[in-house]
Parts: sequence; C-alpha cells; structure tokens
Amino acid sequence: MQQHNPSLALDRRKFLITACTVLGAAPDVSRGADSSGVLLHSGSQDLYRIRMEVEVKGNVKLPGNPLISPEKTLKLPIDSQASFEYEERLHLPATTGVSRASGQTAQTATRGVRCIAAERYYHRAKAISTLNKTQHSAQLRESVRDTIVRHDSRPEQIYGVEDFFERDELELLHAPISSMAIDQLLPEKPISLGSKYKVSADSMASVLNLTAVMACKVEAEVVAVNEKEVRIQLRGDVDGAIDGVPTIIRTLGKLTFDRKISSCTWLAMALHETREIGRAEPGFDVAATIKMLREPLKRTIALPTVVKKIDVSRPAATNLQFISVRSEELGLRVLMDRRWRMMKDQPQAAMMRMVKNDRSIGQCDIQPVPPPADGQPWSLTAFESSVQVLLGQQFGQIVESDERTTASGTRVLRVVANGSAEGVPIRWVLMHLSDEVGKQVVATFTMEGSNIDAFGSSDMQFASSLQFTDPLSESEPAKKTGGNTLNSDNDAANQSPDQMTPKQVADSISNANSVR
Repeated sequence: MQQHNPSLALDRRKFLITACTVLGAAPDVSRGADSSGVLLHSGSQDLYRIRMEVEVKGNVKLPGNPLISPEKTLKLPIDSQASFEYEERLHLPATTGVSRASGQTAQTATRGVRCIAAERYYHRAKAISTLNKTQHSAQLRESVRDTIVRHDSRPEQIYGVEDFFERDELELLHAPISSMAIDQLLPEKPISLGSKYKVSADSMASVLNLTAVMACKVEAEVVAVNEKEVRIQLRGDVDGAIDGVPTIIRTLGKLTFDRKISSCTWLAMALHETREIGRAEPGFDVAATIKMLREPLKRTIALPTVVKKIDVSRPAATNLQFISVRSEELGLRVLMDRRWRMMKDQPQAAMMRMVKNDRSIGQCDIQPVPPPADGQPWSLTAFESSVQVLLGQQFGQIVESDERTTASGTRVLRVVANGSAEGVPIRWVLMHLSDEVGKQVVATFTMEGSNIDAFGSSDMQFASSLQFTDPLSESEPAKKTGGNTLNSDNDAANQSPDQMTPKQVADSISNANSVR
C-alpha cells in the first residue's frame, strides 16, 4: 500500500496556491450559444505580435566537491525577470499544401497542421537575474534581432539572419514556452462547457520546449464558452528531458481561444521545474510564471515584407548553427558549432567542451604561449617533438601533421596523434596558432576514439575562425575565478555558496564532470 507523504502534499498545495494567486481566480463560467459543441481549430492568421513576461525564482543546483561526495549539491538562489516582444510570421510544412506565409487564405488549416518554422523579429528581449547576490543582465544586439526559428526538432532552434548569436543571447531566447506551439493545447474533438480532455505528451513537449516527454498527465477543462472566445484551464505533471537532461515540470495554466480569428491569443502558466545537473549546465529547482499575449497583425512592422524561404525538408545549414564563443581572459573569439560551450575562462587557460544530449564528445584546452626567446617562430618539426613529450606514455603515433595560414592570416601548426589513456583509445589534435603581431596560443582537442566522427572538423573550424582580441586587464580581479584544479583553494567546487560568482558556476560543472 502506498504511503501518503504529507510534505509532498504540502509542497503541491503551496505551489497551487501561489499559481492561482499569480494567474488570478477562475473565470466565471458562461454559457454561449455554441456551448453544445464547438470545434476549435487554428485558422488562416499567420502574423502575430507576441508579448511575453517570464519571472523565475528558486535555486540553481551545482555539484559539490565530487572527490568527497558525488551526490552532494550546492544550491544558489536565483531571481530572474525576462521580457520579450517580437513579431512572428508562421510557416507551415510544404506537405500540407497550405502556406500561411504566402498571404493566401488557408481555411483548411486545422488543429492537426502544426507550424514547424517561423520568422521572428525581436523588438525587445532582455533579462535581469540575480544569482547568489550577483546581478547579471542579458539582451540582444541589433544584429541578431532578425531570426529564423525551426520547430521541426525540439527544443526549437533559433538562428540569426545577419549575425551569429553569443551564448548569453541564445540562452536568453530559449523561453520556457514556445509561442509557435500554444495552439497545440487545443482539443482535437468538439467541446462544450465543462468538457475535459488530455493534452498529449507530444504537444506538451512542443509547448514547453522539451526534447522529449516520457510521461504526461496534463488535463484541460473548458471553463467558459461564448460567441467571442473559449477559455481553458489546464494542470498536470510532465516528466521529460531537455538535451538529454531529465526534468520534471508541474504545470497550471489558463488559455484563451479567440473564435473570430481562430487562434489562441492569451496564455498564463505557472511552472515548477526540477531539473537534474547536466554535463554542460547546472540543475534547477525553480518556480516560473509566464504571461503571453498573442496579438494578430495585418501587416509586418519590422519583419521584411518579403517572406523568407525556409526549407524544412532538410536540417538547417551548418553555417547557421555556429555560435560566437569568447575567452575574455585569453583574448580570443571563435565561431563554433553551438554544441561547444566555454566551461572555464581563466588567465592561465580556457577550456571548451562539446556536449550532445548530455554526453561529452570532446574537449578543447587553450593556453597562451609566450613569444620564443630567440624571436623565431616555431617549426612544424619542433612542434611534433613537443607533442610527443607532452603526451608522454599516452602517445601512440602521429597520424598527420601540417602547416597552413588561414584566410585571416593566422599561422597554424597542426598535429594529430593517437594513443590511449587507461586502456581507452584517445585522439588528440594539437594546434599552435599565432598572428602577425606575435599573439599565440596552443589549443589541444581531446576525444575518445569512438567520438571522432561526431567531433568532425571542429579543430579546423576553430583555426579558420580564430580572432585575437584584447584580454581582460590584470586590474580586474572580479573576473578571475581561481586555480585550474579541484585541489585549488579558490576553486568553485571548494567554495561555499556565498562566495561563488556566476562565472564559477561553469567551473563547478566542469570540475565535477572531469572526475565522472
């Protein structure tokens, strides 16, 4: 017999009370002329102006010192407010024979035809968050306000039309609710006042921007029907994952469907999410409230009047998937596949990690190199010898080596070596990169032999896009994060939560993963 846990019941009760306070009391139940049976379907409207406010409060979860206890976690308080305002022009799959983006009337568009691509122009996208008493703000640059959104794979992918996103910008735009998908909350069958129906796992995955949903217990109820609109309430639990990291979300929301334009125009939702710690991101135990107003537009304001062609029959072009990754401490910037993340950025070294579905594919360690004493540039032969010395007993053989100069003028010495570590086949790609004024770094890419194909040509993308910038001044200690090892006295894993800065959050994740 299952025992009742009073603490869980109390937590749920508190969540529901808070959510009802935020969302407002239940609307008055009204009976319209169509209350005997109404079929709700999305119509021909394809252009909207979206206004969305997101408030998040709770805790960010970080791994403690894994050498002491892998199960121990640190909790840092977070309080965040984000606001968005954007135009959105929807595109439908070409296979439906219906094109909302063409400007043609599409009366045959129904609840079953799902929008999988859109154009967006962000008039406003900004967030102010306080993590562990340290405030951080993020907003979009002008060059990335014009975007394309793909919802054929989840979570939705956003690409800049004119420029590449930086990591903070991309994370800012990853909203907890997808405006493209809220029509999927509608019932598939005719409804009347008091009708109840289940929201499918696939629909909740689209709405909540999740990669997958393993279990979904979300029920919706029609609480008001009149000639103008239909109001729906929904609540329930979703057990899913985002990029391979498990998460549990409790939902409570209200939805308004405008019968005149056959579209959902308003959504308010309270979420309580408990997400596990991933290999590239911290975990969460947070409560969020989202308010979305979806206003139909007759014509564009800032979006181009000419509809962009979005070929959803194939994945987005590789060059659209790059992201600008910077090391402020070392003074460099590269364009990389967005699976690459800067995990450490310290004056002595920086480290990036390539993560897919919460699985580590490869790692790149970057270290500054002082100019040679004799002023002569390194030769490829000397670099090959230094690689063998560096790898020591792990070294097996040099697979290839070459010297080249990129289009931007960066000189590259590249050595590819195979070997093993603790019996596991390893491949290293080491590169010495220098510019005409003497700035130089060594980048070491490391991957298991089984990940060579997934790693692809990330090393060459790094070399071809490298730009040296001015590093942070030594007079800015607030940017520094301490030592490079788990045993460092200043390391994030060994500090109390009150001492940690947002930059050390990434360090803590990185250190924990290095011993997993």
